[in-house]
Amino acid sequence: MNDSSDAPQSIDWHTLPQGDELFRFSFEDGRVRGVSLRLENTWQAAIENHDYPPEVAGLLGEAVAGAVMMVANLKIDGRLILQFAGAGPVNLLVVQVGSEHRFRCMAKWDDARLANAGEGLEALLGHGQLVLTIEPDDGPRYQSLVPIEGASLGEAIEGYFQQSEQLPTRLVLSADAQVAAGMLVQQMPETGGIVPAHGPTARGFEHVGKLLDTLVGEKGRAEMRSITAAELLHRLFHQDALRLHEVSPVAFHCRCGRESVGQMLAGLGRHELEETLASEEGPAGMIEIHCDFCGSRYRFDRVDVEQLLTSASVEPPESTRH
Repeated sequence: MNDSSDAPQSIDWHTLPQGDELFRFSFEDGRVRGVSLRLENTWQAAIENHDYPPEVAGLLGEAVAGAVMMVANLKIDGRLILQFAGAGPVNLLVVQVGSEHRFRCMAKWDDARLANAGEGLEALLGHGQLVLTIEPDDGPRYQSLVPIEGASLGEAIEGYFQQSEQLPTRLVLSADAQVAAGMLVQQMPETGGIVPAHGPTARGFEHVGKLLDTLVGEKGRAEMRSITAAELLHRLFHQDALRLHEVSPVAFHCRCGRESVGQMLAGLGRHELEETLASEEGPAGMIEIHCDFCGSRYRFDRVDVEQLLTSASVEPPESTRH
């Protein structure tokens, strides 16, 4: 189901997809809305070429789930980049997600420091910043920076919504090397952009938040990973007037490729490429490029480099290309 008109749909729980999809839903006449997802095959494909330690895989999977739900919630036409940069053993998490819900991700960490790190978000990421960048297909680029705060990655993202969007938001995330899952709910503003602290909408958001509290803690997080997103929605909200607006597939996709890497190398120029080929670092007589996102490796020997430079020299300038 993918209803572009955003009209609510009645739910037949038995026919809902059970794979790597996200679900957009709402309560209270649309004044409380949410997104839920669970990624298994898609998430495993994203990290299959990486040897992420369990702590890193868990944090990165939570960041992926959070970023994909943010794109669905904000309904962005373009690309969202979510980055956690800290001073801890895990010093960088990056997730890029397009409006079609295709993502790629990467993490950087220090093995020695990670081996001696304690538990919890601060012990792993340390003090740092959450950087959210939105690159729309049309219009100016937007970027927001907020400090990484809270006991979990979900709470850190909630802090972004509180500071940058001023919208009450609850977010629960859970991930390991096999599954990445999450659920986000948000109280929407009423007429005039006001988010009421009292009244039916506020009470509805409070009620949904209490149901999400059952997912906090190791038992609840394990349940998120063990059942499908549709089953979790039914378990939590079968007694509520939940409306389903959209079911969309989520996929891992990296934009790297031998052709694009070759174009990048050609842009460096002959002198730098010759120096790299002569360098003692890396395979002898080869240039090796490693993609941090998907783990792919691309090798170019002297013949490849000469072909790249020759092709670049005969390519017409952009202004005359037809």
